[in-house]
Amino acid sequence: MHHRGTPSYKEFYLEFLCPNVPVLLNQSLTASWPARHNWTKHCAASKSAEVCWEYLIEQYGDLEVTVADCAKSDSFGNQARCAIPFRDVVQLWNTSEGKSLYVKDWHLAKQIELRLHNSASATHTSFYTTPDIFRDDWMNAYYTAHTEDDFRFVYIGAEGTFTPLHRDVYTSYSWSTNIIGRKRWWLFPPDQTRYLFMKHRKMSVYDVRNVDTKDFPEFHLARPIVVEQDEGETIFVPSGWYHQVENITHCISINHNWCNSVNLHSLYHSMCEKVVEVKEALQDVLEMLSHNQSDDEWKAEWTKIVQDVVKHDAGWNFLTFWRMVLYALRNVASPVPDLSTSKSVFPHAPPNLRPPIQFVTEQIRMCYDDFRLRDRRECEGEVLEVVTEIGAILTSLQLS
Repeated sequence: MHHRGTPSYKEFYLEFLCPNVPVLLNQSLTASWPARHNWTKHCAASKSAEVCWEYLIEQYGDLEVTVADCAKSDSFGNQARCAIPFRDVVQLWNTSEGKSLYVKDWHLAKQIELRLHNSASATHTSFYTTPDIFRDDWMNAYYTAHTEDDFRFVYIGAEGTFTPLHRDVYTSYSWSTNIIGRKRWWLFPPDQTRYLFMKHRKMSVYDVRNVDTKDFPEFHLARPIVVEQDEGETIFVPSGWYHQVENITHCISINHNWCNSVNLHSLYHSMCEKVVEVKEALQDVLEMLSHNQSDDEWKAEWTKIVQDVVKHDAGWNFLTFWRMVLYALRNVASPVPDLSTSKSVFPHAPPNLRPPIQFVTEQIRMCYDDFRLRDRRECEGEVLEVVTEIGAILTSLQLS
């Protein structure tokens, strides 16, 4: 596991982003963040930092958060979740009832932005800024500009809480900064993914600390990178790496899922695999449609159903993907920066914080060319409009 200070964008791009390898970055990367100072306080007795619950409750106590109970499972075998005000979670943490609770996927930045938008009297200073090396983030640039969702999160968990083994949505990257506390990470390179699944079944290991070797006979062949992340440190999790995280102490972290041209091909193929997975799961629906409608009718309806299920299951479908690509490509192709995006919540990265334009367009072109060879019904209506504009921009850039 690489350990680094604060690399330049070029260093990060060449040493970690392109090779798709993890790195643990030291405290200097986020030293100026208000959260690093306002969310913690010095404890004279222990001579160490502790969570400043008073500040957090005063600022965010009324906001709703999603809480996972690491000791309970829902009907699908996932950690049971509920939504409650943040101050109520803090109260539970102060009792024996809260020791297994973990606030996850808290869209705090989005909630604050909405509060500021809806209240003329509300004021707030951002609690962090995205480090320059992570600014080339197509997901959050698009989502914050065009949807009510985003991929910017705060996690707060008690000692012993954890996130089970998983791969981030559509093989996106992630970065995570510990504001306070200590975490343990298990990271599995993509070439070891096969050891994490049951034979002939699409079920992966749930907890790497407790694996049934009968169900997962090849797990012992996996060689994860195990690293402990201290207060103030930031970890970069590459595209397609399965990982599990445990809070060794009470922890607060700020996390992003993100993507850009470097891992676009991986995201695209992951989405194609998701489409295949959904089609296999809906074979009974396919049989029903094909028996009751003409060929053109049932095939069009089938494509729509599959894309709807893909979006419901993972939050994206092809339309979302190509809209995101178009939003990024318009910015890259523009000879004059779009000043409106620089004032947006998550502006596009400037040219010095992204790959060369030729590289970006080549990565988009590979996905574009492959998509045009797929079932034509996947490229109709709004998808066709978006993809057609992408093709036109790519052609104009090639000719210029």
